[in-house]
Parts: sequence; C-alpha cells; structure tokens
Amino acid sequence: MMKNRWISHLSSLKVNRQYSRLAIEITVILVAKVFLLYLLWWACFSHPIAKQDRQAAVTRIIMNTSQ
Repeated sequence: MMKNRWISHLSSLKVNRQYSRLAIEITVILVAKVFLLYLLWWACFSHPIAKQDRQAAVTRIIMNTSQ
C-alpha cells in the first residue's frame, strides 16, 4: 500500500515536472560532496610516491627517531 502510494506520487511528479525544493537541494549537496571527494583523492592519493623515495623517507624517519 505504502509503496504503491510513493510510486504513484513519484510518477505524478515526473509527469508534471514538479520537484520539491528539498530534492533539488539534496541533489546539489550530493554532487558537491562527490566533487570534493574526487578533489581530495586527486590531491592526496592519485600520485603515489616511488618506492625508492618512500624507502628513503621511512629510513630517514627511523634514523631520526632512534638517535
């Protein structure tokens, strides 16, 4: 009963092209979040450090803390 009511409501909104302001705001917020997550990934994780440089950095950290 509830599913049929929601489906008919969504169908009528689609036919009449009347979308609620809340639905538009949620969509915009979700798109912005996806974009910001992509930028974060690109800035921090998409350019991995080469193995030799990574090993040198780890060695330097270990040697500095052990002294």
